[in-house]
Amino acid sequence: MPERQLRRIKRGLAQAMAKIAAENLGRPLVLVTGLAEGADRLAAFVALGRGWSLHVILAFHQSRFEKDFPDPYAIGEFRALLDASVKLEEPNKRWHIRKAPEKGYEAVGKRLLKLSDVLIAVWDGKASRGKGGTVEVIEEAQGKNIPVYWLHATKAQRLRLLQDKAARSKARSVVSTRKKTSTQA
Repeated sequence: MPERQLRRIKRGLAQAMAKIAAENLGRPLVLVTGLAEGADRLAAFVALGRGWSLHVILAFHQSRFEKDFPDPYAIGEFRALLDASVKLEEPNKRWHIRKAPEKGYEAVGKRLLKLSDVLIAVWDGKASRGKGGTVEVIEEAQGKNIPVYWLHATKAQRLRLLQDKAARSKARSVVSTRKKTSTQA
């Protein structure tokens, strides 16, 4: 992702989070995320900067998940965000054996939506890249009447609240936010 895109996406994520915070004055806010490289991690850093807590749900056990990161800085970034999280959910070390990776991502998407009141999606408008992807998460969120804020991944467009099912499209990366009340962990 070009640096210019990163800055724009971080600003858009901050804008979405500011809107959510304004609608929930006085309530602690939690970003629920799968911590995938890209928009998930950008959102995590923005959320921490805004004083939000992190709740991480991994598609695979940490030791398996880290094998997907080609660069040492990506592993360091991932570990730092895990350390900053207030809650971590991860499958056991051998959960992924003989299972398609999509099963892990699908499980994360379903869990994110179970915990979320609002979804922030950073998406490029391209076709689904497989089961458990962002397109499916957006569709399921809308089916459950969970508001979806859309930030375009590659084009400088304003943040949009998706209301119309026809507005759903193919997606690249997703983050999720959950309003935290005194009865929620």
